[in-house]
Amino acid sequence: LPMERLGPDQPLADLGIDSLTTIEFMFKLEDTFSIRLSEERGDLTTVNDIAVLVDTVLKRNATGT
Repeated sequence: LPMERLGPDQPLADLGIDSLTTIEFMFKLEDTFSIRLSEERGDLTTVNDIAVLVDTVLKRNATGT
């Protein structure tokens, strides 16, 4: 996707990302960052939702809490 199409509040559906694609993307993020997102997923509807989730898990892993 062109970067100009991406923004924090961009709905995933507007990017053509359905629930199956979201799950596949989550697996890729888990592999890339060596983290576990499955249990944390919740309702992911925007690009920012995914960014916040990954950031939260990374910070928690870094602090051990």
